Amino acid sequence: MKTIFAAFLFCIAALAFGQVFDHPLSKENQPTFQKVRQTIAAHNLQKGDFSQIKHIGKFNRNLTSSGAFVISKDDGIMWQTKKPFPSTMIVTKSSVVQITASGKKSLLQAGSNATFESFAKIISSVFQGGDDLNEKNFDLYFEGSEKAWTLGLVPKDKAIHAVAERFVLQGGDVLQSVTMHEKNDDFVRYEFKRVTFPARLTDDEKAFFENQ
Repeated sequence: MKTIFAAFLFCIAALAFGQVFDHPLSKENQPTFQKVRQTIAAHNLQKGDFSQIKHIGKFNRNLTSSGAFVISKDDGIMWQTKKPFPSTMIVTKSSVVQITASGKKSLLQAGSNATFESFAKIISSVFQGGDDLNEKNFDLYFEGSEKAWTLGLVPKDKAIHAVAERFVLQGGDVLQSVTMHEKNDDFVRYEFKRVTFPARLTDDEKAFFENQ
């Protein structure tokens, strides 16, 4: 059953990638692409739950985790993994900090978690309005409508491309998933659910960002 499920996930990701890369960003789909960017970036604060599936192609195996996230334009990203092992990742403009369940903090050096850092950069850009998501930094592919769209990104930067060969983002009124395709048929898929748009951070959330 696990093998069948793993194959199913891989096929879904591959199908999404194949579809989007038939549609380069063009004059025809540029207006819809711009509207999607504006819709996603319309809120200063977004919260919700996430699930992460790490597919290891060599062993045809999936590793899963889940938790909650906070994405603030002003403060950064807070990624709270609850299962299988509790931990918190705080990503700001100046640092990436990991906090264990016991409260121990560690400042991650550049490249120590390159996959998550690449993901965080893409997510930050998306929620900031996507100014970095341009044809100077990526080969862009887009299809769909404002209610159901798929965006493909192929990094031109060699450092990013060494970690993630391509990204596939899918959504509607909100971003629903991001799939990072790595080497050797590996991929990491993040799915977002129960997304809300609060007016402000809670005191606890604010403390997490301020104390880094």
